[in-house]
Amino acid sequence: NGQTYPLKGTLQFSDVTVDESTGSITLRAVFPNPQHTLLPGMFVRARIDEGVQPDAILIPQQGVSRTPRGDATVLIVNDKSQVEARPVVASQAIGDKWLISEGLKSGDQVIVSGLQKARPGEQVKATTDTPADTASK
Repeated sequence: NGQTYPLKGTLQFSDVTVDESTGSITLRAVFPNPQHTLLPGMFVRARIDEGVQPDAILIPQQGVSRTPRGDATVLIVNDKSQVEARPVVASQAIGDKWLISEGLKSGDQVIVSGLQKARPGEQVKATTDTPADTASK
C-alpha cells in the first residue's frame, strides 16, 4: 500500500550475487511485528541505510574470482611488478562493483582484464583504466 513501516529491522543476510536483469539482491532482515502487519510470503520494497566508509575499496566484479571452496581472490600487481594472488573478503555488491572489506589496501593495483593470461609470479607492466575505460569494457 506504499506506507512506511514504522519499526526498524536488523539486516541478517545479504546474498553475494546480483540479478543482472533487475539489479536486485536477496536480503534477509528481521523486523518486530507486534501488530501482525507483515504476513508470511509478503513482498516489500525496502530502503537500507548503511554506514559511510570513506576508506572503502570498491573494485569491478570481474576482478574477483572464486576458489573451488568459494573463497574470493583477486590478482594484484605487487611492488616488484609481479602478479600476486590475494585472498579478499568481498562483503557487498554495489552496482557492478564489490566492496572489499579485507585483503586489499589503498593503492593496490587489481588486475581486472586479461585475468586468463595472468599467473602468480609473472612479471607484468600495469596500466591504469580510467572509470570511463572500465565502464566501456
